[in-house]
Amino acid sequence: MAKIEIKGSPEELERVATFLANNNVKFDIVNDYGNHSLEDLDKYAHLKSRFSDPVPEN
Repeated sequence: MAKIEIKGSPEELERVATFLANNNVKFDIVNDYGNHSLEDLDKYAHLKSRFSDPVPEN
């Protein structure tokens, strides 16, 4: 498997994630453990929850 790393703001990541989702491309947003502001960390967490696959209920 290959990976693409998006460098930039949460807004840029959201733009790319929206494009991928609209084109039925499967992807994951993962933590990068970078040095981010608290505001950006909240935005990244929101993006992760928005674009992650829901966990199926048993």
